[in-house]
Amino acid sequence: MAKDKDLKEEKFLDIKPIEKLVLIDHIIETIGRLIASGKLKPGDVVPSERTLSNLLKVSRNSVRQALKALDVLGVLDIKPGARTYLNTSLSNLLVNPMKFMTLLHDLKTRELFQTRKIIEVELTKLAAGNASEENLAEMAGFLNNAKTHIKNKNQYLEYEMGFHESIFKASGNRVLSALMASINNLLLESRKKTVKYFPDLSLSLKQHDEIYVSIRDNNSEKAGKLMLEHLNSIEHLIEDD
Repeated sequence: MAKDKDLKEEKFLDIKPIEKLVLIDHIIETIGRLIASGKLKPGDVVPSERTLSNLLKVSRNSVRQALKALDVLGVLDIKPGARTYLNTSLSNLLVNPMKFMTLLHDLKTRELFQTRKIIEVELTKLAAGNASEENLAEMAGFLNNAKTHIKNKNQYLEYEMGFHESIFKASGNRVLSALMASINNLLLESRKKTVKYFPDLSLSLKQHDEIYVSIRDNNSEKAGKLMLEHLNSIEHLIEDD
């Protein structure tokens, strides 16, 4: 039995032991308290490994492991050879956890798209009630660029996604916006495939124009209805991975 166990564990031999896991958890909790107290705010420079090591009386290696864990979670923005910052993007806090959830549970593209429909329709309704002149100008700018690049499907997709993201921003709900941005990140490859199936993007552009007008006119119910119709019109093109 011992031999069989060793054979099963061979594929994991390249995994290195995690140093002082409990200690690393305490370091992460300490950084969390600094954030909660307002001593560290989004965009702030995080103290260096050496500084944190001296302040917390722990090894630099333990600090390094804790910072790497926070980087994976999207809490920190770590660039080799540069300073480490507390992330300003709420959506980045959700991107990696959602990627892991998708991998662990083998979530299908269709499931993600169904979630997108539920959230995005509500965000569109909120945007119709909350959009500022600046938000509307941003939406209009993306639509104008999409129209200009309608013959280039990749360029069109870039501006089309920008239009949708500007709706999230206009909604005023940062939690739902962050969730939607994370879902969009996971659906990016699917959207690249989907746009190729459109022989003519003029219908897509027309649908987006109508959604924009409804948001501009503060017509929440119509805006939500049009967004749902738009998403329904492309749902059949989705291929589960």
